[in-house]
Amino acid sequence: MHARNIEKPFILTIYGASGDLAYLKLFSSIYAIAEQKRFPKDYHIVGFGRTSLSKKEFRARFEKGVRDNLGYAPREKVLQSLLRHVSYFHGEYNNLESFRQYKSFRNELCASKPHTRIEYFSVPPALFGDIVKNLAATKKSKKEDIRLIMEKPFGRDKASAQQLFHFVSQYFSEDQFYLLDHYLGKSSVQSILNMRHTNRILSNIMRGEEIANIQITAFETTGVENRIDYFEETGIVRDFIQSHLLQIFALVTMNIPNHHEADSLQREKMAMLEAADCMCDGANVVLGQYKSYRKQKKVKRGSKTETFAAVRLLIDKQDWHGVPIYIRTGKKLKKKSTYVVIEFKKFPFQSDKETPNRIIIEFFPFPKITLQMINFQEGIDTYQHLNASASIACDIEGCLPEHADLILDAINKQKLHFLSFGEIMASWDVVDEIADNIEQGHISVTPYADHSNGPAKQHMLTNKDGFEWVELPR
Repeated sequence: MHARNIEKPFILTIYGASGDLAYLKLFSSIYAIAEQKRFPKDYHIVGFGRTSLSKKEFRARFEKGVRDNLGYAPREKVLQSLLRHVSYFHGEYNNLESFRQYKSFRNELCASKPHTRIEYFSVPPALFGDIVKNLAATKKSKKEDIRLIMEKPFGRDKASAQQLFHFVSQYFSEDQFYLLDHYLGKSSVQSILNMRHTNRILSNIMRGEEIANIQITAFETTGVENRIDYFEETGIVRDFIQSHLLQIFALVTMNIPNHHEADSLQREKMAMLEAADCMCDGANVVLGQYKSYRKQKKVKRGSKTETFAAVRLLIDKQDWHGVPIYIRTGKKLKKKSTYVVIEFKKFPFQSDKETPNRIIIEFFPFPKITLQMINFQEGIDTYQHLNASASIACDIEGCLPEHADLILDAINKQKLHFLSFGEIMASWDVVDEIADNIEQGHISVTPYADHSNGPAKQHMLTNKDGFEWVELPR
């Protein structure tokens, strides 16, 4: 019996069920939960979409999404049993009558018994408003158990994020929002908090007074591919730094809360995000664009959309005075890797040739934590590098993919790994400053060769503080 099994009946509605996110991530994640026997006997999965599909056609698409994206062969008995719980409703997001008809459809499906309603927004943010308004107009009562799972991006800047928050708040209370950043569903990212919370030795050394610098790297070998329309309007700073990487920054630098609860964790993360001090000018931000980007269809002529960004931050707190935080991410680079390097201060008497101690937390390709130390062998006048590594991959029974883990949390009314609107606003404060400088032409976009290491100018950020980017071996 798993600790997070679902006990109460529920109905999960996926808006945008005929789209890519549902096909690539959600269907296989739902299967993973079913395979572990976490679902109750009474539950329903409904795809709501503008594409006209029969129940049989949608079940076939759901099945193909599981087979194509699960990563291993599904168990046929489990899959066929799950498919019997899957239905489809064809409707328009901006049409109140569609939602009235869906209410009748849902009541018939649930035999008019009370079910927890999970509403998953697998649609572009521009459609959020219509769905929220129509859901509110067709709910039975204010007490009906409805939970809204909204996946990032949350607006395009702070102003639009605030507008979204105020709009949704007119119809639903904040405890009904589940603001999802799939990075927070990764077991390796969750391990940052869990290792700090359960290992005093680790948390005691991960303090600003002991740290020389922190580096956060997320590199991808693929380009923008079929996301051109979205990416042209967004860029990598808004797409990746505003959400995923600033969340990692907060988890690494925050004070650990006494209570392993959502409110406590969100409060501490928000404190660090609000303290992020970004000069955000050309001396502290480096932007790049891979050379073949403009050759892709739908890319605007002379586009200056950034596909690489490196940012130097400081933290406006006494304990972190003068400790630089370097964040970099990019597409179409030489290797795919995601990791955090925490580099510690040396004693004043140590020589420059002595490598500093480091903790390296890797998320991809192999989730692990590494402690790097050195030893001096006097007899041969040589430094000996001492590395201790251990996997932090969740490879035991009960582990789930990130979307599955977060869907399960939402159904169980657990918000530890979801965002608060306060965190989102604080992140936008940082990113808006960068975006303003880009739009005003204060930061140029440098071309870089496809499958290279990115713009050479990125080294300017670390060099100005006397440090170097730590490059991990392939």
